[in-house]
Amino acid sequence: MSESDCATLGSLELQSCREESAPGQKWYKPIICINTKTNGEKRLFKTYRYRQGPLGQYFRLLASHEYRMLTRVSGLAFTPQGVERDATCSSTISYRYVDGAPIKEQFRKGDIPDRFFFRLYQAVSELHEKGIAHLDVGNSGNIVVSPEGNPVLIDFGSSMLLKRLPVITRAWARKRDLLGVLKLWRRYDDETMPDILRQYYERYYRKNIYTPKRFFKACKRYWLSDGEEMSELGAVAGIFFMLWFLITIV
Repeated sequence: MSESDCATLGSLELQSCREESAPGQKWYKPIICINTKTNGEKRLFKTYRYRQGPLGQYFRLLASHEYRMLTRVSGLAFTPQGVERDATCSSTISYRYVDGAPIKEQFRKGDIPDRFFFRLYQAVSELHEKGIAHLDVGNSGNIVVSPEGNPVLIDFGSSMLLKRLPVITRAWARKRDLLGVLKLWRRYDDETMPDILRQYYERYYRKNIYTPKRFFKACKRYWLSDGEEMSELGAVAGIFFMLWFLITIV
């Protein structure tokens, strides 16, 4: 997507955005743009391609949900700060750009900071104390290593308020987050992982743990046509489930 395309998203600030999304990105993935203000502050803008019809309503709901979750964790040292909702484009949120490198990139450099995963484990535990479950910690793209070597959690689109969940589901959500930390710890810095945590991971981690996101992906695969596009029926099925989930549970 070009910079002129960013200007069509309904925000004057998006006009000067530098697009950061991957080439050939799927239609349901958000567009990420980086904008530098006149005062030198860099902001990340996250928006969706569709703004009309059922898909537009779905993506506005996703943006609204993530905005609410980000405002609830505002002030924590390991979360994005300065979150805002674009008044002219309800499917857009923005926050101060998180400087650093994804954990995967940091690993490729061979430069995982000392005790990084201990700090990440503590950060996720603190998030739970604030009443939020992230639910996508195991995705390495959501973990950023700051220039100071500290973890930063991004992408709160899948997160939930723990108090809204039944007790048994609340325990599952916390467990899923912590297993996500251990999954990355095992992958990127296995030598520093305590034996007791390794044993816990090996006992409880299951790759195919059910989540709404995995259900949506399963629907997409089932209704895939020509190996490239999802049929309308498959899209509607996934949208219906996600809307129901966010409205009734989250």
